[in-house]
Amino acid sequence: MLPALFRRRRRAKLTNRIVELQLALAEAQRALHHDDLTALLNRRGFRRACDLPRDCPPSVISCAMIDLDDFKGINDTHGHAAGDAVLRYFAAALRQGLRPVDTVARLGGDEFAVMLAGAAGVDTEHILLRIQHTLRSSACRTMPTQAWSLKFSAGIAERTAGESLARALARADEALLEAKRRGKGCIVRASTSRADQPGAVDSGSGSAENSSRRAGGS
Repeated sequence: MLPALFRRRRRAKLTNRIVELQLALAEAQRALHHDDLTALLNRRGFRRACDLPRDCPPSVISCAMIDLDDFKGINDTHGHAAGDAVLRYFAAALRQGLRPVDTVARLGGDEFAVMLAGAAGVDTEHILLRIQHTLRSSACRTMPTQAWSLKFSAGIAERTAGESLARALARADEALLEAKRRGKGCIVRASTSRADQPGAVDSGSGSAENSSRRAGGS
């Protein structure tokens, strides 16, 4: 009787220990791939999410690179605590404005990346414009006496046939640079017809410039 009872207790202890180790491993994995401040994926987690195999790969994928405008001024003037609060607020606005299937990450500082499966470039543009409108219509309050109407600049690239996600992200980053050159609050879509040419952006009189005006760019 006693040996049987001893074995059951020993098995129970081993089971509890295994559960504890599994929980610790899951927490370590979460910390490895997530940003502590915003709880979004970090750069490592975003790269991992982009590399994960998909049961039904979408025919269309778009990428967006996003910079929060005037963030350095908030940090320098009001301190890092206010800056952290702004980043958390902005991360929450992105999560709320994006679809559940979208992947969003904070790459560092005020730089964010989004991968939108099943969304063309123009669809991604409309999603980001809605988020931009929401931010501009509601103030971010970090303290009772501090409030900002946030806006961001963004570059969008729709992945072309045979193009890697890494290259699409690079084109989105190039489009972001063009957006920042045009003015704050601007959204620019990279050209899909010249995806093989570095720095190619849709700089004509079409959607890119219209995005700048609708998003409130100067």
